[in-house]
Amino acid sequence: NLEWLAKATNWAKFSATASLGVIHKGHIKESKSILSTYLPSGGGARGSPYSEGGALYAMGIIHANHFDKETKDYLLEQLHNAQSTEVLSHGACLGLGLVCMATADETIYEELKQTLYTDTAVAGEAAAYGIGLVMVGSANEKVIGELLAYAHDTQHEKIIRGCALALAMTMFRREEEAESLIQQMLLDKDPILRYGACFCIALAYVGTSQNAAIRRLLHISVSDVSDDVRRAAVMSLGFVLCNVPDQLPGVVKLLSESYNPHVRYAAAMAIGIACAGSAQLEAHNLLQPLMSDGTDFVRQGAIIAMGLLYMQTSPGKTDRVK
Repeated sequence: NLEWLAKATNWAKFSATASLGVIHKGHIKESKSILSTYLPSGGGARGSPYSEGGALYAMGIIHANHFDKETKDYLLEQLHNAQSTEVLSHGACLGLGLVCMATADETIYEELKQTLYTDTAVAGEAAAYGIGLVMVGSANEKVIGELLAYAHDTQHEKIIRGCALALAMTMFRREEEAESLIQQMLLDKDPILRYGACFCIALAYVGTSQNAAIRRLLHISVSDVSDDVRRAAVMSLGFVLCNVPDQLPGVVKLLSESYNPHVRYAAAMAIGIACAGSAQLEAHNLLQPLMSDGTDFVRQGAIIAMGLLYMQTSPGKTDRVK
């Protein structure tokens, strides 16, 4: 697909190069040679920052969850070299977060925090996501305090959203321990932090189908003033109920008939997340009407969810795949 790569511009180029990482995921030994044409070169000649940043991110995807000191040092060095180019530091931060995922490494955290505090929207957003990935499930009080404080200080919505999701990641599978943070974020006047709170519930109670969490998400999904928060709440239901996919269609059935297109979209995505690969008839019947919805992004969500629902399903298992 090299022609297609050459055609892409700007952020599309970033994503296109990063998609190489998804294709080669787990090829740890060959990562440098696969991406050699795209990675930033030591010399003065620079390629497009977008493809170079994308390559750094791709490197993280290939090494995701396989910690490797060499790659970590390489990406740190790239982060130091990229101070002037936002897109490069964006790629390097995401890459670092993925390589050092769940290591709770303080030095990496400090490095990413420096990038976060430069207060540039694009790099700061990635630095926040990176911090979230490094600190996944650590519930580290210091990190949570600093991220919350910074989310209130900065003017950039991207960085606030990055911090909100990073806070959610630190509480991964922490269940009750996350309650005080969730409560604090839900009462925040900034909708982006309430949006983060929904994902915080989603990640803290992932796959537990805990009643209190479900009740709370259903309440937010009908009561919040911001569409983004309502959408996040309904999508989070997909995460909380992903261990009992048979029950989800019943829970989101009414939401999928909501007057609000954001809620309908989220209901479709929740089904895609929880019922992925199950080829459930009930889920199919719920998505069918949404595929001819009046709103474009609801149709998009329904089609994506259909794809997830029938992922890796053989025609032998059900005729509906065709």
